[in-house]
Amino acid sequence: MIITISHQKGGVGKSTLAYNIAVELNRKLKVEMVDLDVQQTVSAYNNLRHIMGQKPIPVKIFTHDKEFVDYVNEVDEDTLVIVDSGGFDSSLNRIAILASDFLITPVSTEFTEILGLEKYQSILKQLEEVSGNRVTTNVVLNKVNPNQKNFDDLIEFVNSSKNFKLMDTIIRRRVDFANSVAHGFTVRELDKKSDSAKELKMLIKEIKNKVGLNGKKTN
Repeated sequence: MIITISHQKGGVGKSTLAYNIAVELNRKLKVEMVDLDVQQTVSAYNNLRHIMGQKPIPVKIFTHDKEFVDYVNEVDEDTLVIVDSGGFDSSLNRIAILASDFLITPVSTEFTEILGLEKYQSILKQLEEVSGNRVTTNVVLNKVNPNQKNFDDLIEFVNSSKNFKLMDTIIRRRVDFANSVAHGFTVRELDKKSDSAKELKMLIKEIKNKVGLNGKKTN
């Protein structure tokens, strides 16, 4: 199974979210990460994890389309692949979108996010024309101000599109995420009782419910 964290816009927290999801799911499942971001952020987090004495997870990097396509076609069915796509449009990122069983798109609740989603939606529609299939991504509100309660405009836009499905979990912007990945940890490894850890746990539970991973254990 392939889960891709994807958005053509940078700065939405894809890498941090992808890393937290992958490490936590790796506790019970066989997980590999694919790092398609030119900054290779999750690779850096994973190296820090190794330096801090924690067990790293396999991370693969691809620079050529054929290599990535071959990997996608040959990946073990018992392996859960988490792809961190770059914050830009590219052939590699488009391959990841089409190859995925489940897409996640993090967005903040600033008004400019609607503009970014409009651009991303146009990419998804282009891929629908190529594949002949509906391409839908699951939008998670991420890096949200802890005090913000109203994001009706963004929710209305998401719900108006056939390419977007709004996830229930909201991830608030907290310093825990920066502090944890600075040591290669997830927020749950940093402090299981924190609000960030609770939100991450809820998000992972929602993902597992949506993709049918509950009860599955391969690691």
